[in-house]
Amino acid sequence: MKTVFLILFVLISVGVIKSQTPERFSRPLDEIAERNFKKNTSFSDYIPDYFNLSFTNYNISRDSFPQNEPSVKISKKNPLRVVSAYRDFSAGVNPANRRVGYSYSSDGGVTWSANKLLDSTLIPGYPRNSDPVVAVDTAGNFYISVVTIGQNLALAVYKSTDGGVTFPSAYIVANSGTEDKEWMETDFTPGSPYYNNLYISWTRFSGNPGIKLTKSVNGGVNWTNAVDVADPSSQGQGSDLAIGLDGEIYVTWVGGTASLDYIYFDKSTDGGNSFGTDRIIHQGNTPFIPITTSGITFPSIDTDVSGGVFNGNIYLVWCDARNGDPDIFFSRSTDRGANWSTPLRVNNDPVGNNKLQCWPWIAVSDSGDIAVLYYDSRNTLNNNTIEAWLAVSNDGGLTFNNSVLSSMPSTTNQPNSAIRFGDYICVDYYGGRIVPVWTDQRTGGFDMECYTAIVNTSVNIPNQSNFIPDGLELGQNYPNPFNPETNIFYSIPERSYITLKVYNSIGIEIATLADQFQNPGNYIVKWNGESYSSGIYFYKLQTNDFIQTKKMILLK
Repeated sequence: MKTVFLILFVLISVGVIKSQTPERFSRPLDEIAERNFKKNTSFSDYIPDYFNLSFTNYNISRDSFPQNEPSVKISKKNPLRVVSAYRDFSAGVNPANRRVGYSYSSDGGVTWSANKLLDSTLIPGYPRNSDPVVAVDTAGNFYISVVTIGQNLALAVYKSTDGGVTFPSAYIVANSGTEDKEWMETDFTPGSPYYNNLYISWTRFSGNPGIKLTKSVNGGVNWTNAVDVADPSSQGQGSDLAIGLDGEIYVTWVGGTASLDYIYFDKSTDGGNSFGTDRIIHQGNTPFIPITTSGITFPSIDTDVSGGVFNGNIYLVWCDARNGDPDIFFSRSTDRGANWSTPLRVNNDPVGNNKLQCWPWIAVSDSGDIAVLYYDSRNTLNNNTIEAWLAVSNDGGLTFNNSVLSSMPSTTNQPNSAIRFGDYICVDYYGGRIVPVWTDQRTGGFDMECYTAIVNTSVNIPNQSNFIPDGLELGQNYPNPFNPETNIFYSIPERSYITLKVYNSIGIEIATLADQFQNPGNYIVKWNGESYSSGIYFYKLQTNDFIQTKKMILLK
């Protein structure tokens, strides 16, 4: 459910007041969709014989009804645990019955559980849910925030304490107006006075409208009254937020006129109790986004709190059409948002080639590397047929390497105006693992599904996080079966002398992956079985008071 309120934009910094009400900001998105709805391209518009084998794709939702607008989050306590959630229309397509589905992975995003629906009866008076966003806290509890739909639009949060298997608890977050377009984050910054606080930013479209923020300090049970993020003169929508050094909260959103998009930024230095003066930090020509009748593409923000060379940097991505067609742009701040770098074009196709790039989402890893997910039409015949692309940077965003993730392109058909293709996709990056999720229609007709690609950037030990596990744990290798490389995850809660060894099927030691003192943290080790034959192998983690062995299969 995407609802939009009339927006007034005031450019006080140049002393000129501009007031315009472009249709995409002045009408509810579903109303725009109803007026502008038309069937998009068909599967016959694919480029013939196109197939990409670079990345293995996995259909997460696996349902014959539409699912779209996916979100994803990796647990920092156990990086093998991942949860994705998405809008789900299995309860009804025409008329649309919005629900939220979810799936979890216990092997780092390689395989996923069957699709389940959140129990909407947990929120009395709100029988439907939409627009999910996944978050996780320092204890490994997962949360799914939703726009819950009854007589009005409210915000609610579902909570899981079993790694995303079930979400039996739900709590109302805000219902003082028309609440919509939320995003959720947790403060994981080491040393922050607000460590483990949960935050949600969103747009309130009625009553006292604007970008708002709320927080929970008790695991999502209670939420504070809404705090104004946006000043009255800079209304907007589509906010994203990130947590920086000392627990600072950074919020970005999009606004604009009929022809210009403005990227807004504001921050809080007191744990979300108050915000400063909004700033327009970038602007560009309004892009035409044909894959959705909303016509909107939101910005995304994240921070580097890895303790590495780029520690404290803030990174921002967005889409505009300054070059004549929609492109993805990137900017960084190295001084907590005071100044921003000149926009860098992320996508590397020819400038001004009338191809579409849109819906960027950014994630920064615990090692300080950057991943940007976006849609791209450069390899297809028209801008209604798209692929998921990934841009990765390991130099603080000075340069990006772009790769197509989709093993097949996707059309963007929609069965009716209420089931639009969506407004966003998502990516998370942690523990040497990138987990992207996007809406994909390769299965045919109007069957939107949520897909991921198996992307692994793991390196040998050490790959230690800032988060101390509760206990010793040896995870199942992934992928499994594998050929020729696999990854082994383990956690240690205190400094210990550890050994990690590999044995063949008759118990003969064939490889030592670790034999040293290590500090507390989460670790990933890569083992290459290229010189070994197919078969069953064992790996064993041992400390002074802990031994655990697990089985893996090399299949050539």
